[in-house]
Amino acid sequence: MSGLPKGWVEATVSQVGSTTEQAVLTGPFGASLGKGDFLSSGVPVFTIGCLGNGYIIEEKLSFISDQKAEELAAYRLREGDLMFSRMATVGRVGFVPTKFSGSIFNYHLMRLRLCDAVIEPRFFYYYIKGAELVASYLADQNRGATRDGINTKLLEQLPISLPPLAEQKRIVAKLDALNARSARARTELARIETLVSRYKQAVLSKAFSGELTRAWRESSGVALSASEKLAVAKALQRALSSRRGARTNTHPIEFDAVAAIPGSWAHAVIGVGADMTVGFAFKSEWFRVDGVKLLRGANIAPRAIDWSELKCLDASRAQEFARYLVEENDIVLAMDRPVISTGLKVARVAKQDAGCLLVQRVTRFRASEFVAQDFLWWFLNTQVFLAHSLHRATGSDLPHISGDDIATCPLPVPPLEEQHEIVRRIESAFAKIDRLAKEAKRALELVGRLDEAILAKAFHGELVPQDENDEPAEHLLARIRAEREAAPKGKRGRGSRG
Repeated sequence: MSGLPKGWVEATVSQVGSTTEQAVLTGPFGASLGKGDFLSSGVPVFTIGCLGNGYIIEEKLSFISDQKAEELAAYRLREGDLMFSRMATVGRVGFVPTKFSGSIFNYHLMRLRLCDAVIEPRFFYYYIKGAELVASYLADQNRGATRDGINTKLLEQLPISLPPLAEQKRIVAKLDALNARSARARTELARIETLVSRYKQAVLSKAFSGELTRAWRESSGVALSASEKLAVAKALQRALSSRRGARTNTHPIEFDAVAAIPGSWAHAVIGVGADMTVGFAFKSEWFRVDGVKLLRGANIAPRAIDWSELKCLDASRAQEFARYLVEENDIVLAMDRPVISTGLKVARVAKQDAGCLLVQRVTRFRASEFVAQDFLWWFLNTQVFLAHSLHRATGSDLPHISGDDIATCPLPVPPLEEQHEIVRRIESAFAKIDRLAKEAKRALELVGRLDEAILAKAFHGELVPQDENDEPAEHLLARIRAEREAAPKGKRGRGSRG
């Protein structure tokens, strides 16, 4: 490498490794350490899954007996050793913490012991993470018939642009300080994703309690008329009387699940606010690879429709099932396992998804005369409906919510004019929140780029000032080379060469 800063020198891992022990050692291979040796507790064993990008994932540790660990004594780790991933994601590196001194590492990792009289271990750690020279070398040297990999010899030959030891320590101190700042920034920016979800739910909570439009309502004087309230009450009575008797007793309507509503609104249930249709049980032998798409529960994700698992019905047969046609702006809900880790499996049908047919255990919602479709959509995204779905779902292996239980979720009904104002305010608030979230995501990406730029400056000698009094790295290497040549033969540690 030409153009090195003054006092720097080209070196390799073998030149900066331990002078008394084998610097690079690959973990025990094959039958020396297999799955049959692993226990639920004992001496910790590091595998490639334990090595994150600069940190240790303790939950992924394996364990072996004290006796087995003694057999593998040559592969014991010490505090300050560096572990290097040699397969799969090549080049991940991490330090061995104090509490794991004496642990073992397996064949997918290599252990590095450096000569701290020549190289500061944390400088090497940062160098592996950020130097362009390392990235290009590893990319060129990865090998393996079925998996990427690198062996001991190739790691020993890995090139290093080595500064004077004193300058290395200044670089490390500067990088540590800057990393602490960027870590704090990452933590704060990462919190925004959680805050976004909470803020959106707070907006929805205010919307369906009447708080979001309180001032607007008081100034406009908009309210349901006596006849409108009576119409809602009659529709509610019809919905309740249509329920099966057993469910009326075991699942009473919980109107208190919704916050106290303004006197100008009315209490109802989703069965009053929407025309609900549950899909048809199409026979599997009717399925085709093309034709009219069938909308199944597997195709519904939280706020999205996913056609990666596609089933179709022949177009000629589809005409018989026009009642189950799904149109743009319909709302659909998966009734089997309705709640997953990312939220409720409810989605709005976009133009490109329209024209499909509704399959059994999927519900289609179309707003009634009392409710606007947009208002209904936002209500189905509230914590009230999510909690209702979780509470009413039956079955442990495959939780299912029935059409009756969906229809009887409490739903507040404001005047239509106020519903439109509520929707406008929700969408305006969400647009602002999403802009902030987008800016936070972009800022998080910029932090990563800044870290990369800082590392690049560090390894071009531009991050910290140089000192003419520093002993050049070339002199350090010469002295260590002389010590190695003078050392008795056979002092280096034994182990697999990989």
